[in-house]
Amino acid sequence: MQLSEEDFESAEFRNILDLCINCKACMLQCPSGVDVSRLISIARAEYVRRKGLRRTERLLSHNRYLSMSGSMFSSLSGFVMKMHSFKWFLEKAAGLDLRRDLPGFARGSFLKKGRKFLASRPPITKPVDKIAYLVDSFANYNDHELAFAVLKVLRHNNIEVILPKQLPVPLPAACYGNVKSAKKDLAFNVKHLSEAVRSGYKIICSEPSAAMCLKDDLRFFVAGEDAELVSENTFELMSYLRNLFERGKLKPSVGDLSHEYAYHCPCHLLAAGGDKVTVELLEKLCNIKVIDLKAGCCGLAGTFGMQKKNYELSTQIAANLKKALNETQISCVLTECSACKMQIEHISNIDVSHPIKVLKKAYKIDDGD
Repeated sequence: MQLSEEDFESAEFRNILDLCINCKACMLQCPSGVDVSRLISIARAEYVRRKGLRRTERLLSHNRYLSMSGSMFSSLSGFVMKMHSFKWFLEKAAGLDLRRDLPGFARGSFLKKGRKFLASRPPITKPVDKIAYLVDSFANYNDHELAFAVLKVLRHNNIEVILPKQLPVPLPAACYGNVKSAKKDLAFNVKHLSEAVRSGYKIICSEPSAAMCLKDDLRFFVAGEDAELVSENTFELMSYLRNLFERGKLKPSVGDLSHEYAYHCPCHLLAAGGDKVTVELLEKLCNIKVIDLKAGCCGLAGTFGMQKKNYELSTQIAANLKKALNETQISCVLTECSACKMQIEHISNIDVSHPIKVLKKAYKIDDGD
């Protein structure tokens, strides 16, 4: 179908564009393999070029600045974000639904702490592999335990890790059609990550959406050899570890984990063909039972479900997942996606953790290691 000038003047057309949550399910379900979400993103970018960003879209396109502020004043922000009056203000000023709880913030940036940690550790003399870790916004500002678990599990397996200069992958900007911001941030990452690749490092993302953005979406924003180099050498963390395990390059676990876990596969990991990697790795390496919920999209979809106008649709999409959670007797759910974690904790009373934390526990890696 050819879009017309009238389409870009139509409020109904914009409402249709808003319904795409960028889950990438079309890559699996479309008989022709068409990435419909990519077509939607192109149409959104053109709409934004003509009409501009809405206030909420502009704010969420620069969400790392909000996270940065929250982490700088973590003790205060944690208290303020629980206040009904503050949630009401965010709903009126930024369009974020007051029924949503914002994630708590860690103090400061993980990248600063992580680089200090790595500098204090002895070098790995004969590394199995060399990794440049791209830290997503959630791990950098909200969950330092997750990011440190990545460093420690990799180093435990004799893998050299560095934290190059970087910015969080600008997924909200890319999804909302804020091409200028997306290009700027991605170009910064390409510059520094391509230098790491040329020095023999692979790029690892513990957030599946970040990995997919660098592998699949990057080339639509940044052209050239460096961008291709980054795209070809980016891997999702658990898929990377499963590959090492299959090649006999992971150490055996030593911890006795009798706990049973449920697992929710993020949409972007599913679209990348990694729906079984985490369950298989944890069961084979750690000898634990993991139940795959197989309940479909969580419905939060990054910042989509955080918005008041999308709250009801987000909840409807999560219905199958909520049903599966209610039926399970398991008290801990694993997922790689920070948005899935927030949605699951919103619709249930179940604790949610990244699978890398289970591996850290299975290896009996102390927090001081």
